[in-house]
Amino acid sequence: MAAGTVVADDAWVALESLATAENAVADEVLGLAEEGRLAVVLGDVPAEAEVQVVAAAHRLGLEEIAAGLQQVPDEARVVLAGDPDALPGAAPGAVLRDLVAWGGVPVRDLRPDPAGGSALERLPGAVRRGVLPPPDPDDRTVVVTHCTADDEMVRRVVQLVADSIPRVFGLTGEQILVVTPLRRGEAGEAALREALAGYPGVEVVLAHELGGRRAEAVVACFPGQAAGVLTRALVYSSIIVAGQHLSVVTAAGDALPAAVADPRLRQRMTRLGALLAD
Repeated sequence: MAAGTVVADDAWVALESLATAENAVADEVLGLAEEGRLAVVLGDVPAEAEVQVVAAAHRLGLEEIAAGLQQVPDEARVVLAGDPDALPGAAPGAVLRDLVAWGGVPVRDLRPDPAGGSALERLPGAVRRGVLPPPDPDDRTVVVTHCTADDEMVRRVVQLVADSIPRVFGLTGEQILVVTPLRRGEAGEAALREALAGYPGVEVVLAHELGGRRAEAVVACFPGQAAGVLTRALVYSSIIVAGQHLSVVTAAGDALPAAVADPRLRQRMTRLGALLAD
């Protein structure tokens, strides 16, 4: 903070609340870890007797995690389950990622990463490793379409929803989900909603608002206007929602593979990692 900067009262309240949550999470985590009652699972974990499972923990902020850990019954074991490579929620903090980096609790990775599966099954693991593999012409579970402009992308998305996906895979309406990282712009959420208004059931969703959504067919859009905001986490979150088929429609050029290859995280940082290390 620059010298002479004036911070409003509500900003001080927010900072104090964040600091309280950071300290609370660190205290709870250290206590549970010392007693061997805390573990991290990357992926989904089934319910188990006497185990408190916090699902989708990568989407929860510091205050939510603190409140949950403080309510854990005595002697109960706790599992924080989620995917630290996916986009976090809107609240401050990246608790799951901090715990993995800390190394003070057991971590099990249950996310599938098959070597001999379909292109769609192999793709999430490749993206986590920073690789965007070229499409396999013999495997139609993943199809990539390169466009020269964002308005061309919209026409291609409509063609996929109206013809290609129903004809090849027999999927229509609510079975199809269209994902974009932009709210506005020629291939943003608003423009895509307008273009797809004649196809009932098909949804247009912002990548940051996907949460735990799933669909049999997903059209993941990466407009040229989004080139500066693309990250590995955003691309990863856009593709893992597909069940049977993924169509990637991009006008971002080299910015798309570059974003996947870049391991750096564009997100707010908190003191939790330092508190655990200390």
